[in-house]
Amino acid sequence: MTGCYPTQTGVLNNGQELAPDFPSAVARCFGNGGYRTVQIGKLHFQNHEDHDLDPRGQDAFGFDVFQLSEEPGCYEDAYRTWLRGEHPEWVETFTVPRPASPARHGESQNFRVLEAPWQYSHSGWVAEQAERYLYSWGKRPERQFLHLGFYAPHPPLNPTREMFAPYERAEIPPPIPPTQTRMPSVLEPAVLREYRRHFAAMVTGVDLAVGQLLERLEQEGELDDTLIIFSSDHGDLCGDHGGVSKGPSWYEGIMRLPLILHWPKGLGREGRVVDGLVEMVDLLPTLLGLCHLPVPPMISGRDWSASLEGDSPLVGREDLFAVADGSFMLRTRDHKYLRYLGREGVREVLYHLADDPDEIRDRAAEPGYREELNELRSRALTRWQNAARPVTPRRLRF
Repeated sequence: MTGCYPTQTGVLNNGQELAPDFPSAVARCFGNGGYRTVQIGKLHFQNHEDHDLDPRGQDAFGFDVFQLSEEPGCYEDAYRTWLRGEHPEWVETFTVPRPASPARHGESQNFRVLEAPWQYSHSGWVAEQAERYLYSWGKRPERQFLHLGFYAPHPPLNPTREMFAPYERAEIPPPIPPTQTRMPSVLEPAVLREYRRHFAAMVTGVDLAVGQLLERLEQEGELDDTLIIFSSDHGDLCGDHGGVSKGPSWYEGIMRLPLILHWPKGLGREGRVVDGLVEMVDLLPTLLGLCHLPVPPMISGRDWSASLEGDSPLVGREDLFAVADGSFMLRTRDHKYLRYLGREGVREVLYHLADDPDEIRDRAAEPGYREELNELRSRALTRWQNAARPVTPRRLRF
């Protein structure tokens, strides 16, 4: 959403906010290029607990149309206003406690199937508002950028009956078991199985919403000439390694994200799978390249648009880097190196992904992996140094 690393935006954890004037925020990049920019749903640039009780106005971060709903069912936000105004009989059904409320504690093992139309869920609302904007608001500008922020799949896991139906009697594959070096799972196997079942149902809710929007684009003859990007901010362990939700953790279930680009008229070829390694910081400059817009020099990501539009293969990066508060990760095709800084000092972890794709065995202390450990450590520290370089311009030089 900025093309920069967390160390450059100053947002390394939940509870921290993006500066309202951050120059490479996505809407400003497209707005400066003549696009009307639209935000519907979750954006997550600002803290949202109690946001509707704060009298200060929210910053729109450059978006021309700003319908914000960070977490469905607990705030008087755009989603709840729509639900209360158009489907008031379903407000109580879709109401959940605020994230900081004690009533939300234990939400990872409390599941609820809602007897309500899926169209009235948060996912359904995002799709309907996007469709309404595109086809009910009068004449549209020639160029426009829409960000549709789906909250699902995410606890609390409360799918509607239609979302849940495909999984109600399905056999759910077991999660990757926890290793001896981690705490055993805090949830019973039966609870983890239901977590996975309800999580899959929440994914289906997003599928239904996206499908509804794609069908409308196709009916209007605009599907093939609309650049659609489907991705996510993180994954969910769903019981793998004894955990649920997102961690903080560097496991593949958290870090390996869907990234789908659909634009037949623009990309000009049949569908293909690109197996080159790319980072999420690469997405914004690549989109700007595909739209023939300038990439701000402060952006750290790489523009892969030439490879996507041309015949050359997308080779991708030699390694991937990610950083959070107190730790960072470097991943190559065959290995993953982790470095944690805690109260007891530095801890290193090394996985050989080619032989151990489930990330069970830590090889950092094994003599046979000393050379790989040294090389990956050096590469990771270099990547960290590059990611720590400031990107905002200096006002004064002295």
